[in-house]
Amino acid sequence: MRSNMDLFIQDNHVMCKILPATFKGSVRAWYNNLEPGSITSFGDLCAKLVARFNSSIPAKMSCIELFGITQAKDKSSKAYLKRFNKEMLMVENLIELIASKALISEVREKTL
Repeated sequence: MRSNMDLFIQDNHVMCKILPATFKGSVRAWYNNLEPGSITSFGDLCAKLVARFNSSIPAKMSCIELFGITQAKDKSSKAYLKRFNKEMLMVENLIELIASKALISEVREKTL
């Protein structure tokens, strides 16, 4: 009779074989260049994968962070609006009222 630990070790081994079959592109290249024997478990594979590629996932902003976007003294209002709109697209659960207040609060030239 197999113990839970035996099943866990077998599942761990199977997952280490199955997951890499789904890799494509840069993840596949990264995996193929790993040193043989450098992955000790499925958890280790996951941790190394996340550590390598986590920085490529764009971070989401909150509405409040829009207040930190300011118009530089040497930049036009048009350039500020372009930058603000780009940043606004990164906001998760955008609240339009807060976004518009953040936009208006930082415009140097009050007449657009």
